[in-house]
Amino acid sequence: MFARKPIYTPPTHRLRLLAPPLMRRENRTDNEALIRARCITAYLGESTALCRILGRYKLFVDTQDAGLSVHLMLDGYWEMWLTEVLAEFVKPGMVVADIGANLGYFSMLLADLVGDRGRVHAIEPNAALAQRLRKSARANGYERIIEISEDALGDVDGGLFHFVIPPTDPKNGHLIPIEFAPLADAAELIGTRRLDGFPALMDVDIVKIDADTAERAIWRGMRGIFDRGRPMTVFLEFTAERYADTGAGAFVDEITAEGFTIARVDPAEGVIEWSKEAILAFPANEDQILILRR
Repeated sequence: MFARKPIYTPPTHRLRLLAPPLMRRENRTDNEALIRARCITAYLGESTALCRILGRYKLFVDTQDAGLSVHLMLDGYWEMWLTEVLAEFVKPGMVVADIGANLGYFSMLLADLVGDRGRVHAIEPNAALAQRLRKSARANGYERIIEISEDALGDVDGGLFHFVIPPTDPKNGHLIPIEFAPLADAAELIGTRRLDGFPALMDVDIVKIDADTAERAIWRGMRGIFDRGRPMTVFLEFTAERYADTGAGAFVDEITAEGFTIARVDPAEGVIEWSKEAILAFPANEDQILILRR
């Protein structure tokens, strides 16, 4: 009688690398390899698949999405350099806003990090993405931690915009003023809401903003939160060419006027000190992830 071959189990110390607090830059090569090895995708029909991300979480994705879902289905992670920094900054019990939550890749990680005593407010105006995000929250047992809103954010309540969603890259959905009438047949109309109109976010600890052209309007819609004077951290996608009308430097001045210091998430070096001069010297068409703290 032949002995049964034992099932292979990776060494315990390697599995521990996948715990969110250990998503560190010095472990990146090991983490990425382990995440890929644990990446499984199951097609469910109707352009929907279920995949395992970060070696831990279940995520419903869109198989027609060439901008984000393809990476999650094959690699199991996205922007590992930002994933690492969020895992370092977010602590149990925090209140976190994930603005431009998309499918919920970061929302799942954030929910794990804040735990049962914390809350994640995932804000995603694309209804199809928000629907998948809800299913993912339920599948991971985070429906009581993640609050999902389909609001588009801006600097006024009730502002009306065209919401343009590229069919093969929905993560780049963006708002365009309604005076651009030729877009009326190609985009849905959507109203905006100020972030400081969310009572549950008046004492928010961390805000992540990735909203494809709406970042400055969202910032201005946070004035009521800033006026409370609480310590907070904002992860802000900043692309200088988006503010050519009034000047990118003017936006930076608005940020520092609220008492925030500036750092940047560098993919290779992690969190580095940054300045207005460095922001403006950066290629105007490239995204910078700024960390704003006070």
